[in-house]
Amino acid sequence: MSRKRKAKEDDLLQADGDVAAAVPDHGDVASAHAEELRRWMAGESSLMAWLEEDPEQQPTFYSDAPDVLDLDPELRERVAQYEAEIAQLRKIAATAGGASGATSGEESARLRVEVDRLTKANSELRDRAVTSAPESLKDREATLRDKENDLEMRERALGMNGAESAIMLERYRAELREKETEAAAREKDLKTRVEQLEMDLRTREIEIKLREDELKLAKMSKPEANREIDEKIRGFQEKEKRILELQETVGRMRDLLTEREDELKGLKEIIGYKEQELSRREEDLLFREKRITEEKRRLEDAKRSTGGLEEAELKKRLEELRVEVDKKERDLKAKEEYIRNKEAELRKREMGAIEEDLRHKDQDIALEAETAKAKTGNPRLDDLLLGGVPFGSNTLVYGPPFVGKETMVNQFIAEGLKKGIPAIWVSTDKTPAGLREEMKLVLPSYEDYEALGLVRYVDSYSRGMGDVTVDKYTTYIDQPTAHDRIMDAVEETAKVFKEKHEYYRLAFRNISTLIAYSDPTTAFRFLSPFCGRRKRDRAVSMYTIEKGMHGEQEIQMLGSIMDGMIDFKIDQLRTFFMIRGITDVQSRSFIRYNATRHGLSIGSFALDHIK
Repeated sequence: MSRKRKAKEDDLLQADGDVAAAVPDHGDVASAHAEELRRWMAGESSLMAWLEEDPEQQPTFYSDAPDVLDLDPELRERVAQYEAEIAQLRKIAATAGGASGATSGEESARLRVEVDRLTKANSELRDRAVTSAPESLKDREATLRDKENDLEMRERALGMNGAESAIMLERYRAELREKETEAAAREKDLKTRVEQLEMDLRTREIEIKLREDELKLAKMSKPEANREIDEKIRGFQEKEKRILELQETVGRMRDLLTEREDELKGLKEIIGYKEQELSRREEDLLFREKRITEEKRRLEDAKRSTGGLEEAELKKRLEELRVEVDKKERDLKAKEEYIRNKEAELRKREMGAIEEDLRHKDQDIALEAETAKAKTGNPRLDDLLLGGVPFGSNTLVYGPPFVGKETMVNQFIAEGLKKGIPAIWVSTDKTPAGLREEMKLVLPSYEDYEALGLVRYVDSYSRGMGDVTVDKYTTYIDQPTAHDRIMDAVEETAKVFKEKHEYYRLAFRNISTLIAYSDPTTAFRFLSPFCGRRKRDRAVSMYTIEKGMHGEQEIQMLGSIMDGMIDFKIDQLRTFFMIRGITDVQSRSFIRYNATRHGLSIGSFALDHIK
């Protein structure tokens, strides 16, 4: 509608412009006569001179345009004044007829004729303006109507185009979705086809490999073919053995996972029960607090209403409240005792599960006894050592701080405990509590194995640090230099373990502290018989020592009483270790690994290099 209104206004302005363009044909004449009228009104010209002019011979200021008066309201007003003056002149001429002479009579007659003629001309001009003005308005209305119709037609055309555009857009979108669906289907078909072709390709490669082997065997002589077949058979046997070991490892991991799930389930039950108990205790405390608040409010209300209660009544009420509180406390203590009993029951059940699991480990222990090698707890390290560390071995674990050598020892001890093999810790730089926390990261149920009597500590560190804690699994030595007492404590514990078990595992942490408190020669004199007795007991022992604290001669001297060494190093922020001695191994090169507090992740060592 705003466009229509604007179009109409433009048409009116155009029509007014057309009229204004038509007026200038007689505008100069009209301006000249208007100027003469102004001069006459100012007294500069005579009326008779103006009246004597013939209106037929001189064009008037009305022009031929019938709408000039409508365009100039001031001129229309003046024309009306002139008509009034002409009427007044007629009256004057009529009244002056009898009083004037012959000359004035003639002039009056001429004036009347002139006035009549002017009046007639004026009437004709008005009639012409009245008849022509409606026609001009009708023409304008017709023009405006035509333009309005044209605008409406254009708007309808634009509306139809918009609807068609929306329809086309929806159609394009539908086609696009259809094409996307087709493309997805084609992509899926192609993917399926590619997978099928890849499977066919692998099948063909296997067939080609078999045919190549057949051709190779066909070209060989019979002895060479037999040797080749024997090598293939040995390779298959090695792979089969490796597969069996991996399956065994997977089985152990599954068993361990089941154990962890059972432990987690038991812990969740305990935690859930404790949460419920805490919730009940919280509700009880809130109830007691509410009761006390209500009693306090009641006492205050009673005090305000009665002016204060009697002291005896207050004491009586207070005593009742104390009795109620004591009862609640006894109930809470009974519930806590119930929770402790439940925890003890769950721990006993867990201990029973561990004992049952240990009874099923006889097969693993028999396998170790048959191969005379102890597993290290890391399958990759066992593979490198061709099955593990031989019985009766004393191994030096040599490396800088924070490279994971302690984690390797912890894994070694944990692997033995899981099979029911007892362990002895000789500690010169850590308390039993610290060792226990480290072992929990590797073996979460470590404390349960302690409770079964499979772990003992010989601690020469705590007392020197002023720690007077007493642990029932620990034999305390006052100083690391008390070598005889350390030897006797280990011998006594080893004797107890040997009565029930074929061998035990020992971890010595660490020799560097032992040397720091005495000297390398004294430490050598102590360790030489110590290692000999462990070899006599067929125990598998690991001794940690710090790299960078001792000279090469000292390391060589200590290495002479050991069966081998696991040497750690750091190179360009990467960690490596190498096996020296101990037993036959697959590689003597430095092998890259990553260490955490939970275990070691060892890289590949095939073909004597890291992949």
